[in-house]
Amino acid sequence: MWCDDKLFLIIGGKLSIMSALFAFFIVFFAIALVLPTVRVWRQTGINPVVLPRSDDVAGFVGTYFKLLIIFLGTYLLLGTLNVVRPIGPILLPDHASIVGWCLLTASIFWVVIAQFQMGISWRVGIDTETKTALIIHGLFQISRNPIFLGMMMQLVGLFLAQPDAITFAILLTGYVLISIQIRGEEQHLMNIHGMNYREYCAKVRRWI
Repeated sequence: MWCDDKLFLIIGGKLSIMSALFAFFIVFFAIALVLPTVRVWRQTGINPVVLPRSDDVAGFVGTYFKLLIIFLGTYLLLGTLNVVRPIGPILLPDHASIVGWCLLTASIFWVVIAQFQMGISWRVGIDTETKTALIIHGLFQISRNPIFLGMMMQLVGLFLAQPDAITFAILLTGYVLISIQIRGEEQHLMNIHGMNYREYCAKVRRWI
């Protein structure tokens, strides 16, 4: 059956799935965006959020990333307030919700670890003004894009925890946008790091 409140009733709570997901994404936004942004800015004086507003591929992806986040937040908030119910519920096994929450929880730790391993090189978007170091240690020995991998874990977890037409559409849209962004960042890193990045690509896969 599709996801309901069973998981939270089991642990003795009365929190709805939508409410829990909304709270999760507020926490994730604070931990994975606000805090690292402040950290990098304090250490370097540079704003690491460099999503452009230009009329090119990078600008397109940046704009729709923002819209996707706003759309997701609005959907979960309206669900929390009982203004809307899940749209187009999808039938999944009962244990799918538990798997989803495991992925969501793991994604926070995974993303935060990768961000710390990037240090002051962490960016949101492609920084064309400041040359950043090529990070190849830690989780970057497993995946060339561990933060994006963590974001995909999160989107899959979201769908499994709340399987409906909206979360499935968000999963697909997120995958497309992330895939485009990855290729843009790879080209940027190739331009500034040359052979070192080419050798790194030969050793480590794009995803995992």
